[in-house]
Amino acid sequence: MFICLLSGLALNACKPRQQIVYSTSPVEDKANNQIFSDIITNEFQYNTFTAKLNMNLTTGTKSLSSKANIRIIKDNALQISIQPLFGVEMFRFYINPDTVMVVDRMNKRYVMESIATLKEIYPVGFDFYTMQSVFTNALFVSGKERPELPDYRKFNYIQTSDQCYYITSKDADSGIDYSFTVNGDDRITFTHLMQHQKKQSLQWGYHNFVLLDDFIFPSKMNITLSSSSRKIDAELLFSDIATDEPLQLAMNVPAGYTKTTVEEILKIFSLNQ
Repeated sequence: MFICLLSGLALNACKPRQQIVYSTSPVEDKANNQIFSDIITNEFQYNTFTAKLNMNLTTGTKSLSSKANIRIIKDNALQISIQPLFGVEMFRFYINPDTVMVVDRMNKRYVMESIATLKEIYPVGFDFYTMQSVFTNALFVSGKERPELPDYRKFNYIQTSDQCYYITSKDADSGIDYSFTVNGDDRITFTHLMQHQKKQSLQWGYHNFVLLDDFIFPSKMNITLSSSSRKIDAELLFSDIATDEPLQLAMNVPAGYTKTTVEEILKIFSLNQ
């Protein structure tokens, strides 16, 4: 759903300035529980997270771009403010563990739906904790707030020929297969969710890891959202990343706005129009 929101916006993107850190560590022959433990231990740590985004979206022969801000309070809420012109917010995407809200300032309307309802419509990874994880380069376990060490048993492990770990699991309730490619530094470089029955897929790649103070974060993310009828590619470039600063996020609807449906909002953001 968020990826569809990128598609009505136009402003050129710029690249982050931080120095890229390349993985030089070889993959070690480790027990499965140790692989799982090392991934969790080395993941990006934060209580709050803020950054500027330059977003590029492509579908078919059409390409659009915009600026945005992302703010996260860990395990509480995630908000993306899309600002295509002069820093003026035109759309806001907000999600917490229970609810999704989209504010369309152009048309003075909003969507507010429960996660439970939306998971029935958009089953590929549609969960607050999954979304929080993919935006912050973290491992997740389907149906749980965060992975715990005993969860290593839920995954299958392969050491690939290109010297990466490849770990896979399946959500029995939704039928979604999900997998992670992990490099020798125990950092996730690729996340993939696939719902075979409905032919829906979400691929999320991580690139250009940069050292920021005492943590490493992927400053470039490439996303592909596909179904039997559509494919959307998106690129996110992060800059001005900050963590653990005071932050409040609220699910506020401006006075006078009219409630609408997800389907109506997505009509506005269709590149096929």
